[in-house]
Amino acid sequence: MDQTELLDFLLNVVEAQHLSYAIAGSHASMAFGEARFTNDIDVVVGLAPATLREFCGAFPFPEFYVSEDGARAAAAKGGMFNIIHPESGLKIDVIVPKTEHDWAQLQRVVRAPTIGSRVAAFVSPEDVILKKMEAFEEGKSEKHLRDIAGILKTMGGRIDRQYIDEWAPRLNVGHVWTEVVRRFPGSESRPER
Repeated sequence: MDQTELLDFLLNVVEAQHLSYAIAGSHASMAFGEARFTNDIDVVVGLAPATLREFCGAFPFPEFYVSEDGARAAAAKGGMFNIIHPESGLKIDVIVPKTEHDWAQLQRVVRAPTIGSRVAAFVSPEDVILKKMEAFEEGKSEKHLRDIAGILKTMGGRIDRQYIDEWAPRLNVGHVWTEVVRRFPGSESRPER
C-alpha cells in the first residue's frame, strides 16, 4: 500500500462512518503550499468513546496496528493515537480534538484535492499555519517555517490574517507569527475581499 492508497482508505472509513474530519499536517501544507516528502498522514477526527470501536475496527490486525489503550484515552479525553500499516511502514496520526482550537479546526474545514486528486476535507490554511508555528516552537525545526512560507507564497492575500492574529497569542505563538511576518515578505498582506 502506498501513501495515496492509505489516504484513500482512511477517507473511505471516515466518510462511510459520517465522522467529522480534516486532513492536517504535511498533507494540508502541501494542499495549500508546496510539495514535500512525508511518511505520515495527520487527520483530526471527531471521535468519541461510542464511535471508537467501529472506527478502529475498520483497521484490522494484522494489516494494521492500532494501540487500543492510546485510542481509548484519546477518544475519552482528546489527544493522539497512531494507526500503523506495518508492511509499508506508513502511519496515520489520528488527532482527537482536545482544545478549543482543535475543535475550531473541524468547524473551518476547506475542501480540496488530495495527492490522489480526490476531494476531501482539510484543516484551513490558517489553522495549518497556527499548528506549524506550534510545532516550530516545540522543536525549532525550520521545515515548519518552510511549510508556512510555502502556504503564504501560494495563498497570498487569501490568508485570513485576522484569524491568525487572534489565535497566535492564544496559542502562545504570537512571537513566532511576528517572526514569520518579518522573515517572509508579503505575509503581512490582508485577505482579499
